[in-house]
Amino acid sequence: MECKRISFGYLSTKVYGGRPENKTLGIRFEPEEKDNAIKLARSILQAVEHGKGVDITVFRYKPLKDGTVRITVTAIK
Repeated sequence: MECKRISFGYLSTKVYGGRPENKTLGIRFEPEEKDNAIKLARSILQAVEHGKGVDITVFRYKPLKDGTVRITVTAIK
């Protein structure tokens, strides 16, 4: 049976600890990025409400020109 996915969020912020040998990944929001932190939290809540599972993808190997990275929250139906 094929899983259906619904994407709920797209935002960007700074990420540290992104080397392959690291076991952890940190996401940092500066005070002026408070809106991005709220969007991420809402996206996670919305995905949990609408799906059986949640995928959070951090595109750390493809940073944008300003040094930020994309974060996508996806609900698995």
